[in-house]
Amino acid sequence: MERRSAQTERATPSACLCVPTFRRPAGLRKLLAHIEQLTFAGAVTVVVVDNDAENRGGAAIVEQLAPVARFPVTCIVESRRGHTYAYNSAFVSACRAAPAPDYVAVLDDDEYPDPNWLAELMKVALEYDVDIVGGPVFPVFDNPSHWLAKSGLYAPTRSRTGRVPMIYGAGNMLIRRTVLEQYLDEPFHHAFAFTGGSDSEFFKRCQNDGRSFAWADDAHVFETMPRSRTTVGYVLRRKFRTGTEATRIDRRLTGGTGGARAALRHWCKGLGLLGLGILSLPATIWGGRRAAMNSLIWAARGVGYIAAEFGVLYEEYRNPR
Repeated sequence: MERRSAQTERATPSACLCVPTFRRPAGLRKLLAHIEQLTFAGAVTVVVVDNDAENRGGAAIVEQLAPVARFPVTCIVESRRGHTYAYNSAFVSACRAAPAPDYVAVLDDDEYPDPNWLAELMKVALEYDVDIVGGPVFPVFDNPSHWLAKSGLYAPTRSRTGRVPMIYGAGNMLIRRTVLEQYLDEPFHHAFAFTGGSDSEFFKRCQNDGRSFAWADDAHVFETMPRSRTTVGYVLRRKFRTGTEATRIDRRLTGGTGGARAALRHWCKGLGLLGLGILSLPATIWGGRRAAMNSLIWAARGVGYIAAEFGVLYEEYRNPR
């Protein structure tokens, strides 16, 4: 109750919503339409960064919708390809805006928020006085009857609302602007421009720097899942990528120190997961397709841990679908 009273005594903070986009004009249009429905009572501005300098489909959507939008919407065209460049351009624009927002939020162009999304993120940020807040992202399938869609493998990470050690994805995020400003040289490292993982690496850096995190379980965001994402290959490639990501982030945050010891750690984790996946496969004859997928996922992640030691990566975001 004391936290709630403290919130009501403050003026409602302002927020800048950053939206990186690449060749998803329909998704961006849908996202901007849902932003119009936000219940958040504070001032909101929207910065869209179109990462397709050739076609500029995102810029065209903003040009069309901005004159009638409920909130001020601007668009930047970022010619350097890679989602980290789009994110970072949006962050710089948000932090240097006048007047400067109190918080910066992020949504991706294949997502759309619940009307209460931003209000819930802000409520948690204020109640728990934290620097960074995250929330769940729920899949919305084009083919909901597919067995993978029903398997639970796409279920979002959930936690009780309140303080948490760290969050892991930028697709549903709110960060204090004064904190983000301290990382503006390169908040999302460009080494991850096409592979993903830059958000996890950023949050890990923030954690190491003593930043505080919270989870807002009622701040719902929805992610469109086309049929191309409901395949066994897609799931396993993603899990392979998370394995490579873990190795790369560990290397970067340790500054390359540890040498043979760090490599041994990655090999042990990788071989352990690979062995678990292979050894558990025979038992999946009784567990069905979901059990078999779990085994394959363990193996894919294990291979990813090891593959990153040889510089073998999966560039999932070079041509996102």
